[in-house]
Amino acid sequence: MRIHVSTDIPLSEPNDSSGLVTWFSIDIFPDDDAPHPARIGHARVARIHIGSALDLNVPLLDVLDADSGELEALHDIFFENDWPKDEYLEGGGNDALYIRELVIDPAHEGRNIDLALVRRLCDTLAQGCTVAILPYASRRDIDHWTPLGFVVTPPGAAEGYLHLLLGTRTARVDDPDRPGVFKILPNPSPEAAKRHH
Repeated sequence: MRIHVSTDIPLSEPNDSSGLVTWFSIDIFPDDDAPHPARIGHARVARIHIGSALDLNVPLLDVLDADSGELEALHDIFFENDWPKDEYLEGGGNDALYIRELVIDPAHEGRNIDLALVRRLCDTLAQGCTVAILPYASRRDIDHWTPLGFVVTPPGAAEGYLHLLLGTRTARVDDPDRPGVFKILPNPSPEAAKRHH
């Protein structure tokens, strides 16, 4: 399988109303040579450019509010003084990745394509981010995402957010047995990883 990523980025310098949140449209396609393959899933993902907002002296709340009420709702939970709260700072980054929607075609459900997609996005689009954020609406959502390393964000409720600290080693997701059927694989221990280098 493969993903196609598209976005619309202004060439002018970012300001409090534009350019400090980048939305990506993600389409998932089968890995075949058909001229017009059918999309089997899609997602909408935002990268919040926290470091750039700080450099431009633009309050983060203004950045989130200018984008949407959905992103503004993240402010008091994840951020303080225009910066990620200490509990969400880990690793070498300071931006945040927000996964708004992730839909898999019913014919392809149950194959963990969504887990594979989010892991791949965390490895690529989220380089330089400290945290990935994902809304949840049920206990089933929590149970689905925690094996990938996501945890419930306090205060936790029937609906809320999950987050993944991107500086932490997270589970790998691959399709080693059947192409297109993904499973979570354990990370090698640090000792085993050293032996391979």
